[in-house]
Amino acid sequence: MNRSLNNWIDCTVRATDGDVGTVSQFYFDDLTWSIRYLAVNTGESQSGRNVLISLAALGKPDWKRRVFPVNLTREQVRNSPSTEADEPVSRTHEIDLHDYFAWPIYWGGGFYVPSPFGMAFPAFGYAATTETPASGVHTLDPHLRSTRDLTGCRVHATDGSIGHLEDCLFDDAAWVVRYFVVNTRNWLPDRMVIVSPQWIRAVNWTERTVFVDVTRQAVEKSPRYDPSKALSADYEGKLRDHLQKPMVSEWVMFKFHAPPGMDVHVAGTFNDWNPTSIKLGHSGKGTYTAVVLLPYGRYEYKFIVNGQWRNGPDSHEQVPNPYGTTNSVLIVGHVVDHNAHLHTFPRKTLTPNQPALTKPIGG
Repeated sequence: MNRSLNNWIDCTVRATDGDVGTVSQFYFDDLTWSIRYLAVNTGESQSGRNVLISLAALGKPDWKRRVFPVNLTREQVRNSPSTEADEPVSRTHEIDLHDYFAWPIYWGGGFYVPSPFGMAFPAFGYAATTETPASGVHTLDPHLRSTRDLTGCRVHATDGSIGHLEDCLFDDAAWVVRYFVVNTRNWLPDRMVIVSPQWIRAVNWTERTVFVDVTRQAVEKSPRYDPSKALSADYEGKLRDHLQKPMVSEWVMFKFHAPPGMDVHVAGTFNDWNPTSIKLGHSGKGTYTAVVLLPYGRYEYKFIVNGQWRNGPDSHEQVPNPYGTTNSVLIVGHVVDHNAHLHTFPRKTLTPNQPALTKPIGG
């Protein structure tokens, strides 16, 4: 379900032993638009102390009572590293947080976005320690941004201003920003429109301006957005059809289950079978993951585990390859799901009877 982020500001954050504060804002990364942290005002000083809590610590929200439960104690939150409410969050601060709480890192060198030059660029990683493979994959160290950074930003179409950002709609299952709500009152009185982050051409954070790849005329004639009504799949389809902005790509999470200390990569037709360009990060509990933005289409792939090529254990289809084995098959966008942008394979639990590495299927 899509929900307004603004509606959940000031919600209660409940630790395992009592209330610990209220949500002051949300932090997301400015490449994937995935929400990463709740900023919690603990009320410990006149201005309020802000602490970031990862979604890794978040339980199932009680949307009716406006409560976000977390699997932390009040003491843990009180003693955690604090952050300035108006400052971007650096990777160094994130490392301190994850070390303090023993949270699994989500960047892990295995989260990638496509570059304008046709190669995969990792969106996250330790810039000082991650080696750059010879394939041309480069390490970035972006800052997180807050919803406060976005609110009030001017929004420009290809031929002029259309208004300012007033809110974000997020998928409460994937915790990904799906749409920006734009108030056009200085141009079209009493009108609200929504635009997708996928339509962004550029963001100037210094000048607080977002540039989107749509025209003013297209926005003016787009289906009217009513914030009092739930966003339906039918409305989303009509909007994309009108703006000629089909959903042409999805974030795909590759998972492989193996003991800690393994070297796990994924290769396929999406990266010319390069065995080193996409490394899976160990996210704990024997799970290695990488998230890749893939255009709609059909792909063949395999995992490389300590140099051994293995099929995807969760793939439902395999095809023969020239080496006498098989490749796993992934279809992105085969079934359009208006409520999910992140495709993920089902999780399999390791048991003592399972082999150390996931058994390949014909590979």
